[in-house]
Amino acid sequence: MSHFEIAEGVSSATDCCTDFEQRDVRALTEYMTTLPLGGDVYSVTTQSGSEYRVDAREDRCTCPDHQYREIECKHIRRVAFATGERPIPAWIDADEVDAQLGQHVEGTPKVAATDGGVTLAEFTTGDTDEDGCWCDDHSMPCFDCYNAGRRDLPGEGE
Repeated sequence: MSHFEIAEGVSSATDCCTDFEQRDVRALTEYMTTLPLGGDVYSVTTQSGSEYRVDAREDRCTCPDHQYREIECKHIRRVAFATGERPIPAWIDADEVDAQLGQHVEGTPKVAATDGGVTLAEFTTGDTDEDGCWCDDHSMPCFDCYNAGRRDLPGEGE
């Protein structure tokens, strides 16, 4: 169990964090696939299989968190991090970041420098595996494995 998880699925890293920071941690560490649909509209599929539409230009999302609370939800944040529009906070542990962050979108995730600036170096998690894909250890396949026919969605192909 990573230091971002505790028994109830609440991040221990967010115990003393603001609501803003908690959503950042979830946007960076939860498994989500972000796919461009055209223009500034993206499809974000969560690890539970829920799919939401995000309009990055208007900062809108179809999820209940955004619809009812009128806040910037984790899906809007995920798109911003994945496309490099928002720098990844310097305090985040790169090993905890979802390996597919930024994988299917134009742009490159960026990391905030400790002096408040932004590094131009590409953000990598070090999760590449020459023997297979990072998603081999998870129940949901990544988009590339699903699209290539290497893995099926749970319940398919049985």
